[in-house]
Amino acid sequence: MIGLLGAAYGTVQFIPTPWGDHGLRVDPDPKIRGNSIFRIIKDGQTKRSISAVDFEAYLVELTGQGNSELWVRAKNPGNAWTDYFFTLEGGLRNIGIVDGQGSGITQIEDLDNDGKAEIAMFGTPLSFLVGLDNTRSPFLTNVLTWDGLRLADSTMQYPKRIRTTILFHYYDYLRAVEQNDTNGEKSGALGYYANSLQIGEGRIAKAWLMNNVPQKEMRRWLLDNESRMVNTFYTYPGCRIAVTQVRAFPVPYPTCAR
Repeated sequence: MIGLLGAAYGTVQFIPTPWGDHGLRVDPDPKIRGNSIFRIIKDGQTKRSISAVDFEAYLVELTGQGNSELWVRAKNPGNAWTDYFFTLEGGLRNIGIVDGQGSGITQIEDLDNDGKAEIAMFGTPLSFLVGLDNTRSPFLTNVLTWDGLRLADSTMQYPKRIRTTILFHYYDYLRAVEQNDTNGEKSGALGYYANSLQIGEGRIAKAWLMNNVPQKEMRRWLLDNESRMVNTFYTYPGCRIAVTQVRAFPVPYPTCAR
């Protein structure tokens, strides 16, 4: 279906057909049973297509140039969503793909009143750390913005938005301590530290943890995983945010940002 998204996404607008001088259509996928194909069409020809189980499509102003961008949410098997963003600036082209495996979009809104919407997304890239219950994995919040060519990670520029995630994990840690919940303590402490790193406040967070985490084993666990966490922080969301100008999606393998 082509549907309407809830108000949590702020400045998103329901997209009717057509989009600019392009048409939009959904057809059954003749090759994959149970799938449909979302088509972007011009002059009777399919210019871009996406194969998935279901779709939602919206207009959102990301570039500030007056022609709103097209946001297509594609539902994959297993209920994971992949988000595709297209612009007509300089011709039809893809400006971002957010992989829905272990991540997702939580907000699209103009956070700094510059006439362009920012995209807040969450991810759980730390779930692989040894000794962490992956059902309690902390999440990172990232903010994507238009950089003149494509969507890019601009998290450092939006500390206020990230601090909401930092506080969530901080209080999650304190609750876990009260409940003697070791897995919750690890998740809360790690999420507090990792998100603080994203806005240049990692040193403050680490100092607080080393001074306030009572268990020596917990402090040791944090330090043992510190380098892996930092490496993950610097490589994420690289392979979660792709840009590719192929005509048919999804691409067989992730196309990582360079």
